[in-house]
Amino acid sequence: MIKAMVIAPYSGLAETVKHLRQQEKELTIDIGVGNLEEGVELARQAEKDGYDLIISRGGTASLIEEAVSIPVIQIDVTGYDMLRVFTLVRDMEAGVAMVGFPNISQGAATICNILEYDIKMITIGSGEEVKGHLEALKQAGYAVVMGDVVTVQTAEQVGLRGILITSGKEAVLAAFNEAKRIHRLFSKVKNQFSHLKNAFESLPAALAMSKPDGEVVASNPMYSETVLDQDLLQTESVLKMLQKTNGQQAEQSAVIAGKNRSYFVQTFPTKDDSLVGILLRPSFLSQATEQAIQIKSNPAHMPIIGNSPFAQNVKECVQNYAGAEEAIWIAGEKGTGRETVAQAIHFERFGQEAPMIVIDGARVTEEDLYLLESRASIIELKRGTVLLKQTDKLQIGVQRVLLQLLFGKQQRVSVIAMGDLKIAAERLDNQLFQHLAGITLHLIPLRERKQDISAFVHYFLSEFHANQGSETLSIKQEAVQALQNYEWPGNLDQLRLVVRELSMRTNGYYVEQDIIPSVLQTQTGLAAQEGTSILSIQGTLADMEQQIMQKVLAEEGMNQSKAAKRLGINRSTLWRKLNH
Repeated sequence: MIKAMVIAPYSGLAETVKHLRQQEKELTIDIGVGNLEEGVELARQAEKDGYDLIISRGGTASLIEEAVSIPVIQIDVTGYDMLRVFTLVRDMEAGVAMVGFPNISQGAATICNILEYDIKMITIGSGEEVKGHLEALKQAGYAVVMGDVVTVQTAEQVGLRGILITSGKEAVLAAFNEAKRIHRLFSKVKNQFSHLKNAFESLPAALAMSKPDGEVVASNPMYSETVLDQDLLQTESVLKMLQKTNGQQAEQSAVIAGKNRSYFVQTFPTKDDSLVGILLRPSFLSQATEQAIQIKSNPAHMPIIGNSPFAQNVKECVQNYAGAEEAIWIAGEKGTGRETVAQAIHFERFGQEAPMIVIDGARVTEEDLYLLESRASIIELKRGTVLLKQTDKLQIGVQRVLLQLLFGKQQRVSVIAMGDLKIAAERLDNQLFQHLAGITLHLIPLRERKQDISAFVHYFLSEFHANQGSETLSIKQEAVQALQNYEWPGNLDQLRLVVRELSMRTNGYYVEQDIIPSVLQTQTGLAAQEGTSILSIQGTLADMEQQIMQKVLAEEGMNQSKAAKRLGINRSTLWRKLNH
């Protein structure tokens, strides 16, 4: 049975319902009498008491709809009702007007036009408007006013005769039928909603619905359990994702570092343009795994430096390879800028929003890869790049897992490999090698592109000036020529370290030629050739300390925080020692 509450604005309607409810087989009907706000209070209580729906009339029904979440059925004023009341006033000589809500006045106006009744029609939006209209009507000579309960009650206050437009049995029976139809429809929607709600709350992942400004509108229990950083959605990175998803109606994904842990975050558009969906999972990468696997959430654009024919060719390759579906192998000596080219290809293809997952083949284990697949949500990536460093050093067991992880499923991310191509052809599983070496790009060493040295030196100087406050702004041409005479066994990594030391040892704004020889001699031991790790023991203890810090800094991609962590000192101490 459907449990219904009829809230009648006037007692006569309640009596009509009492006579008709006895005929009902599907509705269990209770009755309350209350107009406007009184009716709203009855409705709120009915909702608390578990009623399935409410039936009411006129302005009372409209107010109830705004106050409760269960269905509200309107008892309409039918044509029969209008004819009855018009019959009552047809022979009245005094002026007659009708004042009511749209559900009464609109139908009445149509009937008046058809029957050519001379009745003034006034439509109201709220009960507060009634008194002013009635006073104006009285001043205009009207004596009789028709309308809903509020109109009749106010008419008595201002000295007019009020005639209530009642709803007869036809209107009440029609409301009963509509109530049954709406209940069936509402039950279906409610069941569907219940299933969706159960799925939402039972989902084994943190899910939330948020406004573009990071305000969470709804979230499941897993979200509360998973997200330890309460202000995560207010961080700059997540806000950018939310706003881009909302503006571009496109998914975004990234790994965001919170205060307590890192999270794999996906934002996706919803049918409601004002909301964005958010799926989160903790990365759960251990410290050891983080050394083997690095997830770059918002990899920046890396320019290809130089004006040589080779540099121009690499720039063209970046644009062409960005559209390739096959994996790309970037070959070349260590320090030739392979990772820079890989990041440039990634940026050309995806922009900054898609993440890069960098895997060190010399460090990664099978357990690391299983953890990456199950906990860091690589399988959920739809846009992004997996970059394999030192691919030629992958262990046999790791190769099998990697083959399954990257190529056993439908490929959703691009793959770029780096390492010695000749050694890799001998050591890697043949199927994995064929997958990874689908397209190759060979980078020549710096000694074969010396005309680009000047461009790299100026690029490094501007970077040091912007990031570390170096006051060295440029380099004299004869100093560039001195650098071009060197063979650079450590390639760009070594050049970067040399330029860094030159900037620190220069007192003016320009690097002079006279300090080049001594710096190159100090840096000789830092030649980062494959398989070597030689440090010069010439100079003072402070000089050797500088060499160690510079080498660790280079190995950590000039990331001072990571270098300081490896050296067992804080970042400010490292910065002070480097700039001493």
